[in-house]
Amino acid sequence: MSRRRARWSVIALLLLALALAVHGRGDDWFFWPDGDDVVHHTLAEFSLRGEDCEFASGDGTRLHGLWLAADGERSGTVVFCHGNAANLSLHLADVRWLPRAGFDVLLFDYRGYGKSSGEPTRDGLVADALAAIDLALARDPERTAVFGHSLGGAIAVLAVAQRPRVRALVVESGFPRWRDAASAQAPALAWLVPWLVSPGLDPIDAMARIAPRPVLVVHGDDDAIVPPALGRMLFAAATEPKRFHLAHGSGHATPWRVEGEAFEALVKGFLREAMGR
Repeated sequence: MSRRRARWSVIALLLLALALAVHGRGDDWFFWPDGDDVVHHTLAEFSLRGEDCEFASGDGTRLHGLWLAADGERSGTVVFCHGNAANLSLHLADVRWLPRAGFDVLLFDYRGYGKSSGEPTRDGLVADALAAIDLALARDPERTAVFGHSLGGAIAVLAVAQRPRVRALVVESGFPRWRDAASAQAPALAWLVPWLVSPGLDPIDAMARIAPRPVLVVHGDDDAIVPPALGRMLFAAATEPKRFHLAHGSGHATPWRVEGEAFEALVKGFLREAMGR
């Protein structure tokens, strides 16, 4: 073997070793948990009534949630799958309007977040969402819906596809594939994404299994983290009945922060219709 061929063989082996070393490591980029020592908001801050819930995921991992009580006459229950950051105390700010609209809300932390035990993984988070949905269905078997934001939207799609008793699904700022979401963050490095982010459990593959339950897909037209085109791809994979809402002037944070009462009316009307109210 020539010296040149030997040199390239060594380089190829080093590149292969590097690729194997980093393969799948990008999965961790999706999870940015805070522990239970970080408190962003409290129930009292938003005049919410709620109780702590302790329950187990499918593999026995202990999970923590808050069951928020509806004000006045109840219209149903919403399981909220939050985004990839912080813990449930941060996301209280984004669901505080739902109890005012007449919905009980189960807001929970995935494994590795807040007071929940374990370490976050893609399949682990799906199992956690399934456990939360089962808890909600045990309390409200006829009028339970699921609402997921960003990472939580992906998890919600995958979980609702496995729970036919869920009445409706709302996906906000969601994405069709994990690799699509990663590529959108660094387009120049998109060629590396197949090495860094593992395949499987893509929401787009589960969307068609939601029907005949209605789906509402919501996306901000100024979302720089998950571009609107990805939300449209996810929506296209769903079958009727479905609805798409493009929130003008909204970024990746929930459009509720921009659209306010108009957004509340949209989601409230969708959920109440799905629940036969």
